Amino acid sequence: MVISVSYAQEFRGTWLSRDAFASKETLAKVMDSLANNNINVVFVNMWSRGYPLWNSKKFYEETGYYIDPNYQGRDLLAEAVAEGHKVGLHVEAWFEYGFVGGWTGNNPPGGKGPIFVKHPSWIARTQNGTEIDNSNFYWMAQANPDAQDFLISLTTEIARNYDIDGIELDRIRYSSLQYGYDSTTIAIYSNDHNGTPPPTNFQDTSWTRWRANNLNQFMARTYDSIKAVNQHINVSNAPSLYSSSSYTSYDSFAQDWYWWVNNNKIDNVQVQSYVGSSISFGNIIDYIKTKVNYLKVFPAFAISPDGSPLALADLYNFVNITRQKGFKGNAIWYYKDLMPMLLSFKENVYQAKSYPPYTSADWRENRDLTSLLNSQNLIKTGEWLFSNVLGYSGQSLYANPGNLASVDYYFNVPASGTYEIYAFVITGSNRPDSAIYKLYDSTGTEIIKSINQSTANNRRWQKIADLPLSTGRHKVMSITNENLAANKVIGADAAMIILNRAKSPNSVSGVESELQLNKKKEINFNLKSFPNPFNNQFKLVFNIDKINKYKITMFDITGREILSFYKGPKVTGEQSEFINLNKYNISSGVYLINISQENKQETIKIILAK
Repeated sequence: MVISVSYAQEFRGTWLSRDAFASKETLAKVMDSLANNNINVVFVNMWSRGYPLWNSKKFYEETGYYIDPNYQGRDLLAEAVAEGHKVGLHVEAWFEYGFVGGWTGNNPPGGKGPIFVKHPSWIARTQNGTEIDNSNFYWMAQANPDAQDFLISLTTEIARNYDIDGIELDRIRYSSLQYGYDSTTIAIYSNDHNGTPPPTNFQDTSWTRWRANNLNQFMARTYDSIKAVNQHINVSNAPSLYSSSSYTSYDSFAQDWYWWVNNNKIDNVQVQSYVGSSISFGNIIDYIKTKVNYLKVFPAFAISPDGSPLALADLYNFVNITRQKGFKGNAIWYYKDLMPMLLSFKENVYQAKSYPPYTSADWRENRDLTSLLNSQNLIKTGEWLFSNVLGYSGQSLYANPGNLASVDYYFNVPASGTYEIYAFVITGSNRPDSAIYKLYDSTGTEIIKSINQSTANNRRWQKIADLPLSTGRHKVMSITNENLAANKVIGADAAMIILNRAKSPNSVSGVESELQLNKKKEINFNLKSFPNPFNNQFKLVFNIDKINKYKITMFDITGREILSFYKGPKVTGEQSEFINLNKYNISSGVYLINISQENKQETIKIILAK
């Protein structure tokens, strides 16, 4: 068995299918487990079987449905963002079904999907008029401009309304080359070819090329549309490749993902290769390197490519072969198969935390959580009683009507910016439908919001608002029993803040910000830390050009000093300092190391991963 070294920047993704959403508690456990075992990206299924799994105004306008009826009253994307970002995961909205507009398994007999009720002409067909494919899916005609615009509008709706880290497209292809004979596609092709209809030979090379080119332009429009809304969203795709010598995705599905990568109309791809040996896997990714910029490729593999899980040693080799060949990470299909093996993966190949290569170490680290156990940052006034209803960290609190009672929530705000403010909501029939939450921005301005604590769908984390906050410790929220009806009780539990990257893409920690603004800062120490990430012990290496005292300081991302010391060097040139944190009771996360000497200083990020 090959035991890997630590990789500070490495893509480690997995896909969450619908069964991860069985309940809010299930989703929370999945997210916690993935983060605890050093996975860093989750693709959450959001466009599935012809329905959105978020509250989509666009879909409602077309069909009269906001969300898949199986999840009525929930917003699965909002839940995934809250639970994923709480533990530092990068959350990507996965459009698993792409151009698929319906599935027989969740429609009444004869039903094709709600989008086809409104737009029957959108449905894809073969030459003999067949609509349904071998998997019981109905597809939207890939060349239909209205269907394309509809799918793009779903992606941009998410980009506008959610602080997500990425959008991953999937099934941006044909079900097979037999499709493409719907009336709209025939008309568009004929118009492009002086009235000549598509060839009757569905494998005709020019006909395949035309369909692929049309999809390429769709991907380009989708990419540009998402980036126009939020340039920081990672736009990815999960294409396929099953051979080390042929372009199977193009040959079978008219899916020309090489073009997407080479023409910069995708940020990265998680190429699916369902093979049973690491040797075959290695041959396929060798072939990929000859075709595209492989640094944009994160090869994906299945735990159970033929329905039975591969041996752990073989799976470790998939990861290590990817590393040996210079790729920057993997995606693993899919979370349900991976979950029983997470600890083994952590112990053998994902020993330390890492962050995706296309982002910064602190992209999802600027957050804080105040629970009922935090007596310093959660301050109660009036009478609060313990409830039998469990909250985030044990029994929750409640207050009766009458004498004023409130809970004030303070947070250590790690970076100035706009934050999402969340409350952990305890629900019950005896709770108010408009519980009062008071929020305080960086100027101290009070903003009053309310949450319905009487509906079960609002339990767990509920976003209250986006709020500008400045670095440091501040009171951000209060819950009060003001105006509480005589027959009601109000609940209180944990709260958290998470930096909204859509609204604060360039925020850095308070310490880092001050150092960047410091006119004395001149980086010439060439400061490095090994290993990084580390587990309690690390070595700093740097250069100095003067025999004067230097100071080394370690901060957390809120600006709290962890340690500091001065040294008087005897010679100039390369220096090293070994630092042992075993005696410090600090948790895993991102920290800052600063070295200063006279009028020069430099700061780097380090990651503690216990």
